[in-house]
Amino acid sequence: MHSPRLLLYPFALLYGLAVIFRNLLFDIGLLRSKSYPLWVISVGNLSVGGTGKSPHIEYLIRLFGRLSQRQGNLNFTPSKTAVLSRGYGRSTKGFRIVTAQSTAEEAGDEPVQIKRKFGSVHVAVDEKRTRGIAKLLEADKDINLFLLDDAMQHRYVKPAINILLTNYHKPFYNDHLLPAGTLREPGSGYKRADIIVVTRTPANLPDVEKKMTIKKIAPLINQSIFFSGYIYDNPLPVYATISSIPKIVKTTSVVLLTGIANSNDFRKHLESKSKEVFHFNFADHHRFSMVDIMKVTDTFKNIGNPDKIIITTEKDSTRLQQPALVEQLGSLPVFYIPVRISMHDEQGFEEQLLRLLNAYQLYTPLQNKP
Repeated sequence: MHSPRLLLYPFALLYGLAVIFRNLLFDIGLLRSKSYPLWVISVGNLSVGGTGKSPHIEYLIRLFGRLSQRQGNLNFTPSKTAVLSRGYGRSTKGFRIVTAQSTAEEAGDEPVQIKRKFGSVHVAVDEKRTRGIAKLLEADKDINLFLLDDAMQHRYVKPAINILLTNYHKPFYNDHLLPAGTLREPGSGYKRADIIVVTRTPANLPDVEKKMTIKKIAPLINQSIFFSGYIYDNPLPVYATISSIPKIVKTTSVVLLTGIANSNDFRKHLESKSKEVFHFNFADHHRFSMVDIMKVTDTFKNIGNPDKIIITTEKDSTRLQQPALVEQLGSLPVFYIPVRISMHDEQGFEEQLLRLLNAYQLYTPLQNKP
């Protein structure tokens, strides 16, 4: 029996009724969703974190970068891309342009990560997506592709395409509403999606398992389902003081520092590559303190194995740039491992995305920028 969860069900019921009422107001038009003569693609989920929204945003940036070099795929070329996020974990409020010099405290860890990787892409944060879009267009009227990070529940914007992510290991249909579970809204919210991506899927998942997952999701006739997984790249230094790139092998001791929603896959990946993993796990967007870091460094120094390393995620590395933390960690081998998305049916995903975008043009005249 999960008695603590049972005690939370009445609160989940009240929360669910409030969310259902809010969605109803949008559905019947009492609350208005704004459409744009642009490509606006929302990437979100029904749960609180853990589905890999930022890596999928990065996947789309790379995909549209490739598409912009081709001819004949689209009647409309994505000449300038902008990413708009709420900026979870930041200490600021309102609209803010993210630059390569922005800190995680100012703009949030994920927007900073994206800007540092894709310098030519506009990145901004704003709790109000409609205001954020307007401000970005004021800054650059030639933007014609917006990628909205974590905007499934932000219904004041009506996107051209709604991409819903759900974790293979904890799909929305097996979850419960907050606070009894992690769902932000009832599972029926999946019906608003155009594309559903089942994330964190094992690379060798049998087709029969995929079919079972699709059956449980029960997609509508207009919905497409795809599966994605992670590719872990080679370690990169968090600080410029490190010049050599190590290899993690079966003799390596790893001190792992994470502050993300779901670190299980990352930890298991390192466990499969190394001798041992000492894991310091914190909540998503956690602001690392000196006490946190001293525990990490003490553990590292007490490991007798000379083949040892400190590993964190790329997202967490943006929150390790405070001067006091740099002073504590800067002389140690601290690395992050970038993560990329592997779409199991990449061609099918691309083709469906193009179909939806070309169909959207039939109904909404787009700004055709050179």
